[in-house]
Amino acid sequence: MKKLILAALAALIGSGLQAETIKTKKIDDGGTGMFKAIAVKDSEAPDFVIYRPQDLMLAHARQGELPVLMWGNGACLDSSIDYERFLTEIASHGYIVMAIGEMQETREDRKTGHSESSELKKGLDWLLKQNSTKGSDFYNNIDTLKIAAAGHSCGGAQVLANAADPRLKTCLIMNAGMGDMEMAGASRESLPKVHTPILYVTGGPDDVAYHNARMDFERLSHVPVALADHPASGHGGTYGQQYGGDYARLVVDWLDWQLKGNNDNAETFLGGEAKGYDGWNITSKNFVDFQSFKPLWIMNGDRQIYGELFTPQGDSKGVAIVSHGFNGTHHFGRNYFDLMQKLGYKCYVFDFPCGSVKSRSDNNTLNMSILDEQSDLRAIVNYFKQQDPNQEIVLIGESQGGLISALTAAQMKDDISKLILVFPALCIPDNWRARYPNLSDIPEVTDLWGVKLGKHFFEEIHDMKPLEIIGKYRGPVLIVQGDQDRIVSMEDSKKAQQLYDGARLHVIPGAGHGFNPKERNELKEQISLFFEK
Repeated sequence: MKKLILAALAALIGSGLQAETIKTKKIDDGGTGMFKAIAVKDSEAPDFVIYRPQDLMLAHARQGELPVLMWGNGACLDSSIDYERFLTEIASHGYIVMAIGEMQETREDRKTGHSESSELKKGLDWLLKQNSTKGSDFYNNIDTLKIAAAGHSCGGAQVLANAADPRLKTCLIMNAGMGDMEMAGASRESLPKVHTPILYVTGGPDDVAYHNARMDFERLSHVPVALADHPASGHGGTYGQQYGGDYARLVVDWLDWQLKGNNDNAETFLGGEAKGYDGWNITSKNFVDFQSFKPLWIMNGDRQIYGELFTPQGDSKGVAIVSHGFNGTHHFGRNYFDLMQKLGYKCYVFDFPCGSVKSRSDNNTLNMSILDEQSDLRAIVNYFKQQDPNQEIVLIGESQGGLISALTAAQMKDDISKLILVFPALCIPDNWRARYPNLSDIPEVTDLWGVKLGKHFFEEIHDMKPLEIIGKYRGPVLIVQGDQDRIVSMEDSKKAQQLYDGARLHVIPGAGHGFNPKERNELKEQISLFFEK
């Protein structure tokens, strides 16, 4: 009987239903951040070390869900013991850090080996699963939209080998760079796959990765990139110093900027002086002036809409309002900041109330409503018209946001200067009418891609026919869609082109519903041409 019970417990642990901390380690008294951190070995992820705040509930209560940093070790080793001071310090500032390799008490307690680049994805998959597993320490404690990957030397190459992962929001390449070599499944061919802001950290000309990192920096032209060089640190960096030394402080500043929105840190990487970092040389390119965008709440009756307004230097022609797609957030709209800056427009990105499980406006998706989202977008347009009645208003909408933008432009045709629809989901009413032909067929709750929608969402669009409405807008229109889009009908975009007066439809070969960096660059090129005419 005892053996049966033990076997059952082992099966339970192996099933992923319940994880268990089986070893902890405290380094540098838990770090200097707000939350004392520990290193943890978990029963379900024995080949990783998780550096995290000791009291996850306290950290969550103080700052909300915690961002994630995935870590790859130098030499692609399966041990993070040489980085534990550095990684503990990062975790103490409110991060969950998952590093490749089984925990070690000392360097001599086991023989180290090689790790594969796929381990970064494996660890992230596990951690995100824990976020939705009741009983896990990480249950509902992880911000699944704020994920970074970093690595030292060969570990940096492991990060670049995973650069195409759409879940990543920033990458950090520490004492590493590809140049013209290949390592850990990465090469210079990995650079176009980078779709996030990226930071390179080097240790001066004596760092063996110095020249490769500089080559990467020069070659990266499609994403924001910064290069922080500390000649005194060499290839070994400051990872082993108390609290991880300057490298840990710099990485925390970068992560707090990129993942927590602390724009005060932008000056460190963009200001040219790197205040507080004596002996460092920091350069950057392809960034917009992130100190020029501020949070802006707009009211629609009793509905509060969270957004961010980016204002470029000098006079602006108007404002571009970016509407995100189903279960998206304002973060997706930031992709347009650099483009709108060049075109001379302010840019407002926002979260539809109830439009996403991550919405800062309201995350109760059971109350999601197409008509409410139209009302919210009208309120935003009216806000900016009141600020300056003569400025141009440009609507940009992706997917469901494209449907909302098209419908709103038809309602406010005299107020909208230009309309840009990116893989617009004009088919939403038709698709759901086909699934629920009669109102009586609609259940109280529908689960769509893990998002729960209430009955009202489907009832109000049951008789809606967007293609009979959107043509009321007579201004300039650009529609951009991929010919491999399996979510949104290309036929609807072609019909919409005919309904509008002189609309342009640009089809991106091979692109699906959502664009990779190369395809997004093509989108930006088409928008630039659209504004020139």
